[in-house]
Amino acid sequence: MATVVWSRRLVWFAVAASFAATAASALGSPARGGPLTGTWSGFIAGNPGSGVKRQHIVITVNAKQNGGSWKLSNACYGPLRLDSISSGYHHYLRKPARGVRCRGGDIDCLKRAGANVYDAVTARQGGAYDSSGTLRRSRAG
Repeated sequence: MATVVWSRRLVWFAVAASFAATAASALGSPARGGPLTGTWSGFIAGNPGSGVKRQHIVITVNAKQNGGSWKLSNACYGPLRLDSISSGYHHYLRKPARGVRCRGGDIDCLKRAGANVYDAVTARQGGAYDSSGTLRRSRAG
């Protein structure tokens, strides 16, 4: 009798494992993440002729694509938090890290553009300017 119970448990476990593997392959592996997952680096700038200098930015998006981090310089960085998704863009709110002197509040609107990511930045209310740029995959953060 004990062998029958053990066999039923083993069959149930095998069915559950098979279902989980099928679901994971259909939905994509959560360990790999989505199309924005990873570290991206590049330059963002205002419209041509605006006189606004370009800035180097590094953005890291976590595997769940619900947050990450941003960095403009060693003195200006912090976490990102997913605010919304619309028109194919993930809108991430920049928060300043504790102790930094720069202001957060800008929103990075990220969208895949081939192998790169397009970043359309909406300046915080009262911010200096909107900017945009194309970021490339980076290994360094």
